[in-house]
Amino acid sequence: MFEKIRDNLNEVIDLAEKCPEKYQVKCFEVLLDSLVKAETMPTEAVAGVPPASTEPSGKPKSDFFSQYNILQDEWSRVFHFDGDSWSIIIKAKDLREKAKSKKQIKLALLVGVKNLLKTGESAILRTELIDMCNQYSTYDQGNFAAHMKSQHNLFLRKGDGWILTRPGNEEAAKVIKELAK
Repeated sequence: MFEKIRDNLNEVIDLAEKCPEKYQVKCFEVLLDSLVKAETMPTEAVAGVPPASTEPSGKPKSDFFSQYNILQDEWSRVFHFDGDSWSIIIKAKDLREKAKSKKQIKLALLVGVKNLLKTGESAILRTELIDMCNQYSTYDQGNFAAHMKSQHNLFLRKGDGWILTRPGNEEAAKVIKELAK
């Protein structure tokens, strides 16, 4: 760790010297503090994203939270991350909808984000969504498929399920922020 800090210390000094003289000391302190934090904490932890959600390269599988400006304080009220897996932790009443169809769509959006964080793809398996809807008492067997088809701007059919579209990701981000309140 100290070798990495030593290797970058000259850059910190050079940057601080470019500041007006009366701010150089403070600038040096701030830059050095940032360098130390960056070298002692995992990159993902600095950004508020749990570090275990990474690919073999060490990069996060998804930058969904940072892309949509969702803070850890917000996402942690909707999702739980135990170091290995993601879970949706909201209660049925937290969905703030009366209609089963609207609850189903919100759950589908959350399942898509959960899987995006887990695998890098926003896949929503039909069976997984049905199980989630049953858990939240929102499963409407006769209209389940129709609810998903009616939201073709949010979900694209893929295999035995769906994936989130770009507008689907945007709507999911809105839902997460809404549920975090």
